[in-house]
Amino acid sequence: MEHNHYFKRNTVYKIEEDTVSIVDVQDSNTVTALDPWMGMIVSLADGQHSIGQLIQHMTEQYPDSAPENLVETIESVITRLTETEAIELTARPSLLPYYLRLPLDEQDPKEATKMMISDGFIQPPSNG
Repeated sequence: MEHNHYFKRNTVYKIEEDTVSIVDVQDSNTVTALDPWMGMIVSLADGQHSIGQLIQHMTEQYPDSAPENLVETIESVITRLTETEAIELTARPSLLPYYLRLPLDEQDPKEATKMMISDGFIQPPSNG
């Protein structure tokens, strides 16, 4: 895995207490809670940080000594999240659109919906 690649969210997310969930805005806002590792990486996937920076940040969370398998764990979680397209890896930093940048509960719903439709992220509601 290229540690100089950046990782960014491709999904709307929300945070409730200690749980990060992804929200499928294409499917009636279905909410799927993530395990703590996946949730942490989704919440940090701002498109502005590399995998190497994530590893460094996580290593610093263990003042005595990081677990031996920390890098492998992070790589495994990133692989699973990219396979489900919750996150994407890029060679350069990227700016996330409003509706992916903030947790769902911090967004203006009308503004977010308007931007999602404008960007083609979701389809406008049909009048039928």
